[in-house]
Amino acid sequence: MPPPDVNVRPWLLIYLYISMAGAFSVLAYISLGYYASLQASRSLFFRLLGRLTRAPARFFDTTPIGRILNRFTTDINTIDGALQASARAALSGVLNFLASFTVIIVVIPTLAPFALVIAWLYIRIAPRFVQAQRDLRRLESISLSPAFAGFDELLRGLSHVRAFAMESRYQDRFYEKVDKFQSFDHVYV
Repeated sequence: MPPPDVNVRPWLLIYLYISMAGAFSVLAYISLGYYASLQASRSLFFRLLGRLTRAPARFFDTTPIGRILNRFTTDINTIDGALQASARAALSGVLNFLASFTVIIVVIPTLAPFALVIAWLYIRIAPRFVQAQRDLRRLESISLSPAFAGFDELLRGLSHVRAFAMESRYQDRFYEKVDKFQSFDHVYV
């Protein structure tokens, strides 16, 4: 190949090929992620719907409609929105860690014992964080169910609410439920 100061065209073509390969790999990665997410949410939806339609009538007497709707929307939203982003972040994090760790160990081999101690601490602390996060998500989900149930009740009895001019009462109750949910979703000091 000629030097870049003589003929820059071959060097620019190499750069173009590398850029195109990178762009196509990102496009394939995103397409595969969305397709997998769609298939997973479709499968989950049909399994949830199948179990719900086979549930005994007593289940619907004891479980509020809002909780059922909340479960459907939360699970599908998790698959659609969070799962692909989490998988991408996990894969990126693992690859970045491995690349960084390899470079650090090659450049500064005396750092290996310290890195092993830090990795051991991370492995000991991470499960506690995951359990706390799971508990907070459960509390958030439970706090959202009354808002869905109240909205469902309002829609079913809308003519009665309007007939007795109780709009402001139901609106205030709904706002209280949403505020309670937001207190779990956001930390206010």
